[in-house]
Amino acid sequence: MGHSFMSKTDEARRLFGTDGIRGVANQYPMTAEIALALGRAVAERFRRGGRRCRVVIGKDTRLSGYMLESALEAGNRLGGC
Repeated sequence: MGHSFMSKTDEARRLFGTDGIRGVANQYPMTAEIALALGRAVAERFRRGGRRCRVVIGKDTRLSGYMLESALEAGNRLGGC
């Protein structure tokens, strides 16, 4: 993947900030594969306990936003939301 070793906590702090997840589209970590995995993980986390869930995805109108939105939505469906 071309990234150096980091602890999960360090990497989470680097990826998730007050403005959400930021990066260059189609470069780690802003890939469709990561968005799919993230969408699935979020859905599975929200579904714990058998609760219904609704996920809201915010994005801008750059073309890459639509690709990442689609991957997040697919991951949410796979995760049960």
